[in-house]
Amino acid sequence: MVRTRPIEPPTAPLTDGTVTLRPRRESDLDALAEASHDPEARRWLDDEPMDEQARRTGVARADEAWRSGTAAPLTIADAVTDEPVGMINLQFCSDTEATIAYGVFPQCRGRGIAPRAVRLLAQWALSDLKLEQVILEADERNTASIRVAEKCGFHGLGTRTETVGDSAQRSIVVFALRDSSTG
Repeated sequence: MVRTRPIEPPTAPLTDGTVTLRPRRESDLDALAEASHDPEARRWLDDEPMDEQARRTGVARADEAWRSGTAAPLTIADAVTDEPVGMINLQFCSDTEATIAYGVFPQCRGRGIAPRAVRLLAQWALSDLKLEQVILEADERNTASIRVAEKCGFHGLGTRTETVGDSAQRSIVVFALRDSSTG
């Protein structure tokens, strides 16, 4: 059952003093579009890189995701400069579960941004949105994302195999973080 209720963005940006998660802005889109073409990110993502049309409609598409209740797309920003350093998103599977996806811009990697952002978003999803579970999936070869899941307290649920392209297969490691009050 897919979520169909609108989602309200956080009333204040989510921050830990180093990174801030906030709704996307028009001023973020050039950096998001450029990062969507990064070869390392492309290695792990199924989404197409942002073309000019996607860049022009980026904020409207993000707003629609919030209104429709399908996703909660946010920008990861430096808490001091407010410059975008990545993107993070909740994709709602149901009213009680969402999958988290993120990307940190190439020039900002290796600074602990991803775990900080994932912790902030997962905490907000479990406490404010009252989700029971947040899922994080990573290609088994994506050791950086697996480390992020583990650093953030996600527990491994197992692996699944999916077909990519015409016949290639890849193994996906599935992690979950549950609301401690639901058991």
